[in-house]
Amino acid sequence: MNELILTNNDKRNLRDLLIELSVDSDMICIATAFFSETDLINDWLNENKSVDLLVSLRPPTNYYSLKKIFSKVGLSIQFLGEDFHSKFYIFYKNDKPYVSIIGSSNHTNGGLINNIETNVIIRETEYLEKIDNEFKTLIDQSYLMQPTDLDDYKTVFDNFQKRAEQSDSEQRNLQNKILTKRTVKKKKVRISKEATDYYTFWRIVDEIKDLVQPISEKEYPKIPVYITIDHFWHWIKTVWIKENRPKPNSKNRHTAIPRLFQEYCDWDKQGDNYTTEMAKTSKNIFSKLLSSSHIDVLSKEEAKTVFSNMHSGAMRTRRFGADDSFIKENSIKSIRKSLKYLLYSNDELDLRIHNLCKNPDYKLSQINFSGTQEIIGWVNPKKHPIRNDKANKALKLLGYEI
Repeated sequence: MNELILTNNDKRNLRDLLIELSVDSDMICIATAFFSETDLINDWLNENKSVDLLVSLRPPTNYYSLKKIFSKVGLSIQFLGEDFHSKFYIFYKNDKPYVSIIGSSNHTNGGLINNIETNVIIRETEYLEKIDNEFKTLIDQSYLMQPTDLDDYKTVFDNFQKRAEQSDSEQRNLQNKILTKRTVKKKKVRISKEATDYYTFWRIVDEIKDLVQPISEKEYPKIPVYITIDHFWHWIKTVWIKENRPKPNSKNRHTAIPRLFQEYCDWDKQGDNYTTEMAKTSKNIFSKLLSSSHIDVLSKEEAKTVFSNMHSGAMRTRRFGADDSFIKENSIKSIRKSLKYLLYSNDELDLRIHNLCKNPDYKLSQINFSGTQEIIGWVNPKKHPIRNDKANKALKLLGYEI
């Protein structure tokens, strides 16, 4: 067995070794209890390598570091709880591991460079297969990191930095909130692409949200940013595209998109101010009728109202009476059960979307993937973006791949 023990010192450190070992790889798997350093992962993704990152979502794992790389293409982030303490790396070429590092180093500045660490390089095939299986076992026990998980974690991390002595209690509360009755990966069904694509959409929209939020809060101070963004899609698709201006790209988006969003706000306020009307619809119909306190007593007429106010349901209602079909073809008991699961279950959102459209226990006639992904945004526009064909087309016009 070919092994080398590496400790960080003035001549050589783990970061240097990771760079050397990654040259021939096309995929890197990282298991690290604590995470804060993003440079290596950014470099690997820019070299078109894929990276699977497994972390413990607890301090001192750095919220701002995770946020920085969260929307990167080619990166998958899973997480485990406070008992996860493994640290190892696996490098792959053509789906086969060719070298691994196991040791004490977390993926932090200290672990990679400054701390006194002990790490072992392994190249022997038999051991590489066992390490590969160990990583897969951990992934099967893990949870997909959602934007809302990261948002919830921000408070925990900020408070940890201010008052570290209280972080243990807050960590337990976080885990209870986001892990109770949540399905681990190995127990999840094979989820349809239409459902998993919501995460791609969500990450892109959050990138745009970060760019336009100051403008949105100034122009529409009482309206959730996801609501203003949803009508921004309409402007992009029906007004801006006719002007044949160049699409934003990865180099100028940080300035181009806020400028376009301000143009949209000015246009919207000169007309019917539809953004304000959308916010009223979200609050007075969706959030009210499908609230956790009302959904168990939702009536058929109220369910019909919900359906006919969805963008994906309104046109079919006008042309084919789809709202009548919705309440005829689904019992009110099924509607309540399925929408309650979609909106309030602790299962990951891709699984909920999949089950509502594919699982006979939850599937509702007349509601498809577009309708499902609309409802979650309409009911809770402070947490989830509204997704439909209009949004997909607008993002493509803005130069995003989705």
